[in-house]
Amino acid sequence: MFIIEPITMDKATGELKLLYKKIQKTVGFVPPHFELFATLDLKSLREFVEYNFYFTKHPNIDAKLLPFLRLYIAQKECRSYCINFNTKMLLGNGADKEFLSDICQNIEKLPFEPKQILLLSKVLYAIYNAQSFGKKDLEELYDAGFTDKDFYELLGYATNFMAKSKMIEIYLQ
Repeated sequence: MFIIEPITMDKATGELKLLYKKIQKTVGFVPPHFELFATLDLKSLREFVEYNFYFTKHPNIDAKLLPFLRLYIAQKECRSYCINFNTKMLLGNGADKEFLSDICQNIEKLPFEPKQILLLSKVLYAIYNAQSFGKKDLEELYDAGFTDKDFYELLGYATNFMAKSKMIEIYLQ
């Protein structure tokens, strides 16, 4: 799958084995790209995992929105591994395959509170239309109850995903 041999769960020792167990307990398995990240930079994987766990308890951002965000970006950026991984994850959680096949056209129809869709839409708009994003966009988020920090954190999550998904594509065979 990757051009280098990742350290798998059965070959992990010490801190990595403990981290894999934490991931497995939370996610149900250790995703192959986590094994890739661990092989390249254990500290970076640890930070990546903690960063993702942070969002599961975020007070204002619905963590169930994140795989849809990742799938949108993966489709837009043509990241085949991430398209497949996030689609499979969402299908496993009951999402409709046809709906997911073109998430870019269906983002406004996601089954979330309107304010969550607004936040997601503003983050995506900012990424792909940075020159047009402005104070008015932020004011819409404030009116919905979001803070600058909420927007910044989800924007950071999205751009971090963009970087990681590109790295995964580089290491694919």
